[in-house]
Amino acid sequence: MLLTPFSNRAYACIEKKVGNQAVAEISEGGLSDLFSTAREVQDRLCSIPVEERLIVIDKIGRAWAEKHRRGELEGLKNELSASTGYSPRMIDLEFSFVPSALDALGIKQNLNASFPLGVHCLEGFTKASNDEHCWFRPRGPVFIISSGNSLIPPLIPTTISLATGNMTLLRPSLANFSGVRAVYSILDEIGGDVAELMREALTISYFSHDSPSLEYLLSKSRVGVINFWGGEPARTEISRRVSSNPNHPSLIINGPLTGYAIVDAAGAGDSAALGLARNILLYDQQLCSSPTEGAFVGEWGEAVEFVTRVGKRLDELTETFPPKITESYAYVIEGVRRSLQFKGSMVFKSDSSPSWTIALSKSRSILDDATQAFPEFGLHTRRRFIEIVVVEKYEDALKMIEDLPKRKSFRGIDGVQSVGLSVSDSVRERFCKNLAEMGVFRILPLEDMYMRSALEPYDGMNLAQAFTYAVYRRDRPLAA
Repeated sequence: MLLTPFSNRAYACIEKKVGNQAVAEISEGGLSDLFSTAREVQDRLCSIPVEERLIVIDKIGRAWAEKHRRGELEGLKNELSASTGYSPRMIDLEFSFVPSALDALGIKQNLNASFPLGVHCLEGFTKASNDEHCWFRPRGPVFIISSGNSLIPPLIPTTISLATGNMTLLRPSLANFSGVRAVYSILDEIGGDVAELMREALTISYFSHDSPSLEYLLSKSRVGVINFWGGEPARTEISRRVSSNPNHPSLIINGPLTGYAIVDAAGAGDSAALGLARNILLYDQQLCSSPTEGAFVGEWGEAVEFVTRVGKRLDELTETFPPKITESYAYVIEGVRRSLQFKGSMVFKSDSSPSWTIALSKSRSILDDATQAFPEFGLHTRRRFIEIVVVEKYEDALKMIEDLPKRKSFRGIDGVQSVGLSVSDSVRERFCKNLAEMGVFRILPLEDMYMRSALEPYDGMNLAQAFTYAVYRRDRPLAA
């Protein structure tokens, strides 16, 4: 049964079938019962020092790492490979990232960066000046509707919500449900009062898009925050339903974004080639940080030399992370390759199978022309494919990033989240300023665009503050 309330109480649920899977959703009555205890659960969770909450979260990560080391996650790995479409080796790599997402020190750094008064402002009134204090209280219950392209993204908001003292209801996708459940089920093994309380504060349940329970959650329930990760048409529909909720919950949307790679002649070394290849292969470019287009600032011959090196690295890495290629995708990618060549692009590809493709184009992107002939080759369909456009000036690369959301080949994308740079030091500072002014959220070394620092906001937002509200206290009149 896919319903996983971690408390000892049983909540009424509805059995239903979604596709070929039998699922159980908490009913409206069950949700009402669950939320009726929210204030009491949150008060108890907030009475526990933040350090103790983080210790329990850290123990989950450590226990997961030990299970991974002992080979106890093999069955889960194969299950997630089948449901997500990623290779078993890719799922294995993702499993190795889980402990870092649950690392106590990293989460504490994030909370300290989120709250100028430090993490202790989550425990009670904390002095801001001589007679002024602030206490950041949980805004929950928090309802998180997460994306299905990776196991890690659902863990980030869920863990921050629990760390900030919120009753938390997580709705993963069916693709990664069993993985998310397996991570937080470790709370059962840890034991102790704090872990028990976190079990009580966390519920994981799937809700289909036409679920009466989901309708109740969005438009009627006494939920405090709804955090939605995804795009259209679900985003607009959820916004519409939340707007009618008489309890006026806060709606936080993490919309669909993508990544971009920018390289110049000075930065086109072996490290950049390996970094771009790695980011193209990881998660088959399905992360918001994944580079799905690039610009090379320099001469055509320099770009050809760089892309040749990237191709060699892709061949090497493909042996470690083999793709899952369907017959229909193989047919489409061959058609796209021919179309791009006909339009003037130079196409680099793997020799043995259609596992990766790099299109090198002059001055402008040609991908829109190719996707007009193959409309099924949308961004979320493309795998291990990137077009790199050779331009003369850095301003040309900025213009391409600015125009990207308007293009047919990037339909459904709000904009560029992450820019991976490998450029000369002489232009880096000015270029970063330009990117920030354009609304890019993350500017990183090309080598590890996929890595996230504990200090980073999430798509320009501070989740810890979004999941809390500040209570201000002053002990003396201002005129005194």
